Amino acid sequence: MSMESAIAYIKHMREDEDFRRTVNGCEDEAANWAFVQSAGYDFTVPEFKQATEAIYQEHGITPL
Repeated sequence: MSMESAIAYIKHMREDEDFRRTVNGCEDEAANWAFVQSAGYDFTVPEFKQATEAIYQEHGITPL
C-alpha cells in the first residue's frame, strides 16, 4: 500500500476516460475496490487522501 500507488491511480483516472468510466460504473464500493486492485493499485483511504492533498499542492489547488 502506498501513496505513490494512489497518486498513479488519480492520474490514471484523470487521463483515461475508459478507465474512469469503468471505475465509476462499478455496482458498489466493494466492486469498485476490487476493480482498482485488479488494475494494480494498492492503497488505503488515508493514503488516497494524502495523495489528493499532494496533487493539490503540486498544482496550486485550494480545496473547497
